[in-house]
Amino acid sequence: MDGTMIPAVVPTELREAYRNRLGRVAQNVLAIVDFDMKFIFVYTGWEGSAHDARVFHHAASDPEARFPWPPEGQYYLVDSAYPCTTGLLPPYPRERYHRSDRHNQRDFHGYKDYFNYRHSTVRNIVERTFGVIKERFTILSNMPPYSVGRQGLIITACCALHNFIRTVTPDDWIFQTWSTMHLPIIEPAVGGGASSSAHVDLSIEAQNNMAAIRDEIAISMWEARGGH
Repeated sequence: MDGTMIPAVVPTELREAYRNRLGRVAQNVLAIVDFDMKFIFVYTGWEGSAHDARVFHHAASDPEARFPWPPEGQYYLVDSAYPCTTGLLPPYPRERYHRSDRHNQRDFHGYKDYFNYRHSTVRNIVERTFGVIKERFTILSNMPPYSVGRQGLIITACCALHNFIRTVTPDDWIFQTWSTMHLPIIEPAVGGGASSSAHVDLSIEAQNNMAAIRDEIAISMWEARGGH
């Protein structure tokens, strides 16, 4: 699960709200994809200035959005913009260490660092899927001046067509290109966490439980690798 920016055409009085951190007028679109590069959830309409976590919290708390929470015992791979809680598995945050805190430095650069590397290489499926749909449907980079809602419907329709093409012709050249393209490893941000929401379980218990699951996965991978 991740957000992506899709260019938007909005009235003059709304442009600053839709202007993202790169200075472009865009929608922040939340999407969930599977490992076959298909979309399973798309949430459109949010301003480009909105933080990914804010868009997620709204999608998860909006009954009309029908956000698909993963089954118990499963989770979405997300980046460090999202909370570590039930159903979401972000990387370990890149902590700031004092030079004298060598034990913690070794700890992070051990199983945590390895976990973050593996997490990033697996999670980049969402970046590849975004890359495919943006290259295939040029309307997404040259959006017609419809209402914001209708622009969102265009994005959703492109995602549906993308899924159909993936089913019918899974080995077309655009899929092949993005499946083999080298993508950089994205380092997690310093610190972690996100804005709170009454509809997302951000209790200490939920966060601790998911943190414990992450530790179990990270340590198991590290030990399977040989601890070095």
